[in-house]
Amino acid sequence: MRLANAIFHTYKLDPYKVLEREVPLSRVCDLFKIDCNQESLDYVSSLIDEILDEPIAVINKELNHKQIDWATYDFFTLLEPVGTSRNIIKLKINHEYLTITQKFVVNPFLEF
Repeated sequence: MRLANAIFHTYKLDPYKVLEREVPLSRVCDLFKIDCNQESLDYVSSLIDEILDEPIAVINKELNHKQIDWATYDFFTLLEPVGTSRNIIKLKINHEYLTITQKFVVNPFLEF
């Protein structure tokens, strides 16, 4: 939740930011107050998988002048696998997800 909140609230504030993001692993490790090593990398990777396993569903709503009967949206797309060979997590935030949570969700699960 801490990782998702950090990403969500950064992009919720300004929807015009470039939505592709490279998040340094060192910053993520600092967020959780853990050392950057293979164990922490596995932990962060499992958190990302957990976030991606929780899409939001839209049923019978209009979005960008299109009627959505039923669709799911992920928070972000992982552009490259998380690995120790790279010191970043490369992802793309889903603009539709941000729009949906702003327009239709009174209290997104990421806010508490």
